[in-house]
Amino acid sequence: MHDVGMNMSQLAMSVKQIDDTVALARGWSHDLFHATEAFEMERIGQKLTDAMAALDEARAALEGYEDAIEADHNAVGTVRLV
Repeated sequence: MHDVGMNMSQLAMSVKQIDDTVALARGWSHDLFHATEAFEMERIGQKLTDAMAALDEARAALEGYEDAIEADHNAVGTVRLV
């Protein structure tokens, strides 16, 4: 545990859970998109395409989160009581 009370491994596990959830939503969107293609549902297909792009951006934004957590963990100084 970090000296300011943040458990770094719990933080990493929580961020991974977010990443996994976004990946799952992306997979569902992809499957639904193919279902809409089969029935020529262009408008909802476009909405799903847009959602997939946004989910891809969200996952890309989380890339390297483990390194970022480690860097932040190492950068935090100790708290000094006066």
